Amino acid sequence: MSRSKQIFIAEKSAIPRVHDFVKDTLAANGVGTEPTNDIVLACDEAATNIVEHAFEGKLAALKPKPQFVLAVNCCKNRVTATFFDSGSSFNMQEIEPPDIQKNLAGEKRGGYGVFLIRKLVDKIVYSARRRLNITRLVKEVQG
Repeated sequence: MSRSKQIFIAEKSAIPRVHDFVKDTLAANGVGTEPTNDIVLACDEAATNIVEHAFEGKLAALKPKPQFVLAVNCCKNRVTATFFDSGSSFNMQEIEPPDIQKNLAGEKRGGYGVFLIRKLVDKIVYSARRRLNITRLVKEVQG
């Protein structure tokens, strides 16, 4: 088992660094192309949600800037990406699927993050306690 961990500043410029960190970690552990693409995109979306929603409106006021941690564990048949942040919590069960018609009509923007993550990974475990959010994404891979 291989575990890699990195700390990121909770700002939009961190998303490409999350992308590269996950992709490089998976490549170093011999994870195939298809699961790598799924995991990288799911992590991009999770990191974007942390930056845009968990710390929404607070980033400019907070000094030092808030951070989040991403730990990636690679096992023989499973990859787990775990995010830790201290932003606002949310109830994953209340997240509704995106309304494509409203998006196309310009009535509503976005709303695809959690939807995509659910499609790309095999399991999502989210918990919020004591001002710490933990989001775990699990993807089964070929050993």
